[in-house]
Amino acid sequence: MEKVNISLLGAGYWGSKISSQLKILSHVNKVEIVDIKDGKTIDDINYKNVIVATPAWDHYEQTCKLLERGHNIYVEKPLALTTDECVDIKSKIDSQIVLVGHIFLYNERLHKIKEIIDQGKIGKVRYIESTRQNWGRFQTKISTLLSLAPHDVSIIHYLLGYAPFTDIEYKGVNLSGKVQNDIDTYQFRCKDVDVKFNLSWYHPAKIRTMSIIGTEGMIYWDEEQHEVVMYDKLWENDRMNYDTTSNPHKFDITCNPLRNQLRDFVSCIENSSQPSSNVDVAIEVASNLDLLSRYSS
Repeated sequence: MEKVNISLLGAGYWGSKISSQLKILSHVNKVEIVDIKDGKTIDDINYKNVIVATPAWDHYEQTCKLLERGHNIYVEKPLALTTDECVDIKSKIDSQIVLVGHIFLYNERLHKIKEIIDQGKIGKVRYIESTRQNWGRFQTKISTLLSLAPHDVSIIHYLLGYAPFTDIEYKGVNLSGKVQNDIDTYQFRCKDVDVKFNLSWYHPAKIRTMSIIGTEGMIYWDEEQHEVVMYDKLWENDRMNYDTTSNPHKFDITCNPLRNQLRDFVSCIENSSQPSSNVDVAIEVASNLDLLSRYSS
């Protein structure tokens, strides 16, 4: 089978990571870097297959133009800044392949968590809390919600299935004065599960954790430590506790979600198929981001 040529639009922080992974893939022939910092635009693209790794506020316009020119596209998350823009992008798709970079959908640690939940090992899920915090990179055109929460929303949809979020409560702090807020806390319900998001650009350590509490057990996921641990529920003195010392179930799972995602894009090109992280997934994510944003604006 003939190898694939790819144009990479954007060579910043994430674009450089994508470029390094593309060089490893055996089915990729040539990678063309189209760096917007050097004044290049989509007019400088020479290949049919394009990865859009530009700032989020440019995704909508660039994706629409590329679709009109017949390109297959992998666009980083979020696909666009609103649901309406995502729906408009979908209307422009003919037979082109469009993969949206909801990278955690390609993470084997998340796949293991869903397997545990689906097998009923922690009983009925009652509560999920996600923390996504770091020091910078501060954005001036989008909030922490649109920068960080697309990951968490896509994860919630993957674990629980899509449903509009309800009973939304919000608290935020604006320290920089440049965006809506730099520190956000959202609490809401997805189906019959209570969920909490903690988002921040003002935190001295990079934290990417999720706790999933069930009626029969608990899962703790620390993505920075590459760790997934399941704890059994115990009853002690008429109180529900979790066995966090004597019998935790630790899962050692090595994975490279970015490489998995790029492989899916290449495979879709080769087989003329659509990816699992497609525009419909992006529209569902955007719709719940829109709901959350109404409470923080």
